[in-house]
Amino acid sequence: MYPKSRHAAWSLCEGVVNTLRRMGHEVIGAGLPQGGGDVDQRQFDAIKAKAPTLEQLKTQDLVIVSGSEHIGPWLDAIYAKYEWKNLPVPKAAWYHESFSRDDYAIDFDAVKWWAEEHFFPAAQDAEFHDQEMFAKEHSHWLPFGVDTKVFHDRAADVHGWDLPTDTSSHSEKVWPIAFIGLLYEKRRAFLGALLRHDHPPIRLGNVHIEDLSGWCGEEAVRRLASNYRQIGVFFNLPAMSRLQVTKIYEVMACGTFCLTPLLPSDRGTSQNMTFENGRHCVYYRSSNLPYVAQLLREWSSEEKREEREKIAAAGCAEVHANHSLEKRLAVILEKCGVREIVQ
Repeated sequence: MYPKSRHAAWSLCEGVVNTLRRMGHEVIGAGLPQGGGDVDQRQFDAIKAKAPTLEQLKTQDLVIVSGSEHIGPWLDAIYAKYEWKNLPVPKAAWYHESFSRDDYAIDFDAVKWWAEEHFFPAAQDAEFHDQEMFAKEHSHWLPFGVDTKVFHDRAADVHGWDLPTDTSSHSEKVWPIAFIGLLYEKRRAFLGALLRHDHPPIRLGNVHIEDLSGWCGEEAVRRLASNYRQIGVFFNLPAMSRLQVTKIYEVMACGTFCLTPLLPSDRGTSQNMTFENGRHCVYYRSSNLPYVAQLLREWSSEEKREEREKIAAAGCAEVHANHSLEKRLAVILEKCGVREIVQ
């Protein structure tokens, strides 16, 4: 189960389904709308008709809910908490956010219904919820992983995909500095303040592909990976959640140099910075705007090209070796007692 939304990361949604299948498992992939919202009965019936039934779920070895904080209202509407809780099947939740964000906080009591094993991408949340009143001994830190069959450093795709508009090698960069992603108020304010300091141009954009049937997720994510490969310095803007966002893993997996914000040290949040500064990526302190501008000038320069490419290559190797979805999902399967693989 996962949010079917263009705003949800591929490596937490369809990427999980595809990776499990590559690992040898039979999988029912069920995408649900993100959030609540008002829908009429006809729309609700159409969504429910595409979701697996309770009888189907009872035959599974494991139910993984990716992003239950985003699709919980739909799970409740389709299945109801009591029936879901009494499913005789192990259930795991892999959350998409830190429970304390800049704009809101997530109430564990509101999401605990959907799983027995809880996997938090933020270390501070896993530690906090490992208490009797929450999920003692069932609270696990599991950073995000990346679908390395999509996000990799080869422009000529080796997996049979015809990548659009990317005829360059991964070392030929079209945009010296760029960011791809949502520009919500926090990021707009940060960029506005940064404008007061001398820095090179920053290319801003997004990757959305839709047709009459709706969002074309697989085509869009291929184009996204292609764009990542063509960026010299990916300037990752500050996020609302207090963790290493999926974008960092995806960018680095594509062999692109990543300049990303330091996380605050309060409540152990800095534990989430698993990559080594100056070796796998480069961190910046978002409050020090003159220094951020200086870093942008330096790391986009020709003088830094060799060092930049060396760090990008090391980061790419680290992500592929230790942060793939295969490795993350193996942890979930092991914790939930699923060891047999269907051949």
